[in-house]
Amino acid sequence: MRSTTSRRLASAVAVMALLSAAGCSSDQTSDEVPDSDAPTGTVTIEHALGSTTIDRAELGSDPRIVALTAPAVDAALALGVQPVAFASDTTGAPDGRYPWQSELAADVPLIPVPVEGTLPIEEIASYAPDLILADFAASTPTLYDQLTALAPTIPVIGDTVSPYDALTRALGTALGREDDADAVIAGTETTLADAAAELPGLAGRTALLSQYIPATQQLVVVADPDDGASAFYQKLGMTLPTVELPATAGNRLVVGPERVDVLNSDLVVILVNGGTAADLEALPGWADLPSVRSGGMLITDYATIIALNTPSPSSLTYALEKVRPKLESIAG
Repeated sequence: MRSTTSRRLASAVAVMALLSAAGCSSDQTSDEVPDSDAPTGTVTIEHALGSTTIDRAELGSDPRIVALTAPAVDAALALGVQPVAFASDTTGAPDGRYPWQSELAADVPLIPVPVEGTLPIEEIASYAPDLILADFAASTPTLYDQLTALAPTIPVIGDTVSPYDALTRALGTALGREDDADAVIAGTETTLADAAAELPGLAGRTALLSQYIPATQQLVVVADPDDGASAFYQKLGMTLPTVELPATAGNRLVVGPERVDVLNSDLVVILVNGGTAADLEALPGWADLPSVRSGGMLITDYATIIALNTPSPSSLTYALEKVRPKLESIAG
């Protein structure tokens, strides 16, 4: 029997705003032959909102998975599973598909990202999911409970953003394909380790991921080394610069343009969310930033920010290709 137990409640909202034909499986009758290839046993997956218990036999070998974030889609594709539907922000990708998701079938229906704090529960239910990879889309206990009423649900695994490998491991566990998940993750680890070895000058250098929102005049900075969005730099031997955080900042620091000094770092990868580079260049003190003076400032596109901000094995491989020229410049 499917069961989901909430053991602790934690906020899972990612502060950085970077962000249909229904198919129903028929009920199995006593005359049907069980799927001999399906994994068996019950597994429990720990996450930020407690734990989810999954009966592998109920999932079968071809489960109907609804993926509600880009990393959730990536986890499914990494294990060769096409979701029956997926949710995505179309800001940076009109069809909801990011460049590293080329294996996502064209006929998989897109669920538009809803207003923050809500989910289209009825639409999700219409796809008759066996498993919901919600990730940070289940940002509150209420949303999580609504989804678990439909099917076993895996929400965010980290405090704000799941570690880049977490959803792939979780899905591998759910499907009884831990070895396949490990192989996917090992491939990304090797790619990043090779880059670090090829660019030893990165060791000890500082790096930040950020965005600037001209409409609200806010800088948003990933300021916690334990945030899942910090893993990319750390695996290259880099560190986050020391940033003095207000007690209420959490993992993401949100400040006004007068605090442009929070971007003091050897490398800054930043998105102008709803504006142009000119909006950044007009900020007082921008020209004096170390990354601007030394060539370590990368004003990038939405897809690259998504790849780094909500990472997965495949998105980090993509991000490395996009950021590598700046990394080489900094490494010397």
